[in-house]
Amino acid sequence: MHPYSIDTGERRTLFFCFAVISIILSWKIPLLLDAYKFNPSWGVEAPSAMFFYYVIYRVFDKWVWSWRFFRKIGVIKTPNLNGEWDGTIKTSFSGNSPESKATLKIFQTWTEIKIILTTSSSKSGSKTGSMILRSPEGPCLVYQYCNKPRSDAAETMETHDGTTELLFDEEIDGLSGEYYSGRGRQNFGSLSFKRKT
Repeated sequence: MHPYSIDTGERRTLFFCFAVISIILSWKIPLLLDAYKFNPSWGVEAPSAMFFYYVIYRVFDKWVWSWRFFRKIGVIKTPNLNGEWDGTIKTSFSGNSPESKATLKIFQTWTEIKIILTTSSSKSGSKTGSMILRSPEGPCLVYQYCNKPRSDAAETMETHDGTTELLFDEEIDGLSGEYYSGRGRQNFGSLSFKRKT
């Protein structure tokens, strides 16, 4: 997985909240231990603020961010795209041939993501990515990928880099958009996916 950027201030705000909570916990827990007359041995100290910050951040990043409660109250705006998506891809490389089947797998935490697109002839994986939430069309996932053909793919196929832009439609739980590839392949196409339930 790799980090992805986002065009909202939610991370900055929450990182500050994590720091405040961590400082409060590191201050209150020793007082609580004293109140209950719990005195650990001389070599054991109460956890530091940095320890609490790390634990809070890791737990939030992996699990808590995806809870619907935080979306309902507006704390989290980052779309949760985790899961497997079935769909189609149409490419200019084969002269606008009929659409072919494709599968998209997205592994996402609050700060990291990995996108894997698989077709009958190739497989691609994301290298960098970003979420654009202030787009007029709605939430948008943009990522750069490296595509590698399967061993039985046509001889004209070769490893290449490209960019994909997918709009997220929350009402139908779908992703749709376009891609284009760089030097060596120079083609483009459209993609459409729906998340498996």
